[in-house]
Amino acid sequence: MLFHPISIILLLLTFMVQEFIPGLEIAQYATLFLPAVFFFCASVAAPFSMMLMLAFITGFLWDARHLQGVTESMAGVEDWFGTGEDSELGAGSHSLPFGLSIVLFGMLGSLMQGIRPLFKRGRLELPVLMVGVATFLWLLTQFFIITFLRGALHFPSGLWSKMITDTLLAMLASPLIFLLLYSLARVSSYEIKYDGLRYRFDGR
Repeated sequence: MLFHPISIILLLLTFMVQEFIPGLEIAQYATLFLPAVFFFCASVAAPFSMMLMLAFITGFLWDARHLQGVTESMAGVEDWFGTGEDSELGAGSHSLPFGLSIVLFGMLGSLMQGIRPLFKRGRLELPVLMVGVATFLWLLTQFFIITFLRGALHFPSGLWSKMITDTLLAMLASPLIFLLLYSLARVSSYEIKYDGLRYRFDGR
């Protein structure tokens, strides 16, 4: 079955592309977190076991790229959530434990699994909305965990507008990713299974 290995390859490519995606200065340096968005989209198409594998790959690579260790100083948190060129919600210098992203992606991927029938029918309205919800929850959860570790709940200026613009960027990109996955499933005759229901893109 070609769908699963190609999905993994595409996921790995998103990490490469992410390095060249700039933040939008006019929108609190909002960033399209392409690996996370691709994972949320792929979670709708993949079976549960494959979703967990994608969650592990996404979370592991994300933490390996962006976390600098649990003993790192929290001094850069304000820059991470505030404004400025180094501001990027979802990445930066902080003391989140390595592997936390794997858990978060696994939980949010399980949430996305519930709308697989809509993807199977080619209905993208709710899946696109759910990608936005998952992205927002992912960012918000990281923020609350960081503030919990700091021992003080602090809302920097521009936090909510940045998370909202990050979410909107994710929702704008998700239809293209859904169409890519839908086309890949059709070409590879990938079979989607959900609660005993089956659908084949080759019509059989």
